Amino acid sequence: MKLRTAISQVKGLQHLVESMQLQSSLGKRYLLDMPMLYQADEINCELDLVTRIYTILGGKKVGLISKVQTKLMQVRDIKGSIKNMKAKLILDDIELFEIKSFALVSDEILKLQNEFETTLMEIPDMNPMISILDPENNRIPSFYIYDSYSEELAKVRKEIKELKSAIKADPEMSAGQSLEALKSQAEAIEADVRAQICERLYPYATELEKALNQVAHLDVIVAKALLAENLGFTRARLSDSITEYKGMFHPQIKETLSLSKRKFQAIDIALNQSVCFITGANMAGKTVILKTLALCQYLLQFGFFVPAQSACIALVDRVLVSVGDDQSEQNGLSSFASEMVKINEMVEASIRKENVLILVDELARTTNPTEGRAIVNAVAEIFNENQTQSVITTHYSGLDSRCRKLRVKGLDKDFKSGEINKNNINDYMDYSLIEDDASTVPHEALRIAGILGINQQIIEKANENLLKPDSIISVM
Repeated sequence: MKLRTAISQVKGLQHLVESMQLQSSLGKRYLLDMPMLYQADEINCELDLVTRIYTILGGKKVGLISKVQTKLMQVRDIKGSIKNMKAKLILDDIELFEIKSFALVSDEILKLQNEFETTLMEIPDMNPMISILDPENNRIPSFYIYDSYSEELAKVRKEIKELKSAIKADPEMSAGQSLEALKSQAEAIEADVRAQICERLYPYATELEKALNQVAHLDVIVAKALLAENLGFTRARLSDSITEYKGMFHPQIKETLSLSKRKFQAIDIALNQSVCFITGANMAGKTVILKTLALCQYLLQFGFFVPAQSACIALVDRVLVSVGDDQSEQNGLSSFASEMVKINEMVEASIRKENVLILVDELARTTNPTEGRAIVNAVAEIFNENQTQSVITTHYSGLDSRCRKLRVKGLDKDFKSGEINKNNINDYMDYSLIEDDASTVPHEALRIAGILGINQQIIEKANENLLKPDSIISVM
């Protein structure tokens, strides 16, 4: 999977990509074409590069990063010109200009990079190409067929110039045919010179392509490091089986809350190769936890730091997510049918013992509680049997006792009458996770409904129904 595909599937990923300070269209394309990484050495290699820039950002040479970014802004995508070089086509002056301009910028970036105490990117030396395209060594990002390429060309151009001056001095002078003949001669010589220049450039096509990719990658690495610094991300350690976050947060929601001067409560969570149930009141952030787990997994496996104080993450081959707002009704299936199709995919992956992370929000919530609970326990049993790393949020009680159970604390304190309202309820919610036996689930729905100002008759009648034997409600 490429990142350009993942951002359409993972909530919050596109927001982060759009927040990155990429300096070139080349860098953005490189980023979007980055593949998801599955090997620890590949991920550590990418994270090592990000770490080097991240370290520089906190040091005395941080100013060099700004200089590198300024040069990156001048980088153009010249893949088309390189393709023609590799095909050994005769390049026109615009293509030669593009190649010269990139070679000069690449060389300047390489010089800046040499001022760091560590090598960031192995950028090939472009000076052999620069000497071909800049025979007068003026280091100006422009190109034409210089006189210095050919004495014959210089001579003809001089004759053209002198003839033009003579015509200008004597408009009656009849020298039109001579001038056109000289121009044709000059163009023919220029074509020969252009062909010779291309012949000299062809052997460097591979090096030029490598330099282009390395510079694009540098743009991405700098942007990843700046993103990590600006948003408080951390480098995750890779694990064989355990995934554990301390202080995990969802960056987009944290940013949104900060705009209204509110704080996002980071959480701690640990997962292993089994099922973890998360229960909790409505509005307790269970769905956000799932989305953040998915986001962190993708960020790591695309070579990013992750939104947490510390993290240890096990690599997976796929992340399978079932969250209500992701369900499409366009396929004509009901909510339940659509969910079951997704769950079936997850179960089959589990049975095949694929290395996956499965995240399910309120499994079987759209069916009756009796069958819903049975479905939840059946799915959890399969995941447990196949040691599938999975998290299932639910409001059901009576869950499989072999599964780990966590509960969002929620509104677990007494508050003064009128202290909480619909505008500040999130400020009073405790989003931290605690171990729970899940023999019963939180009964805070009516309390929260009351806080939200729901019609009091609903609250009163619902409370009356809860007091009836087995809470069986008869509807007239």
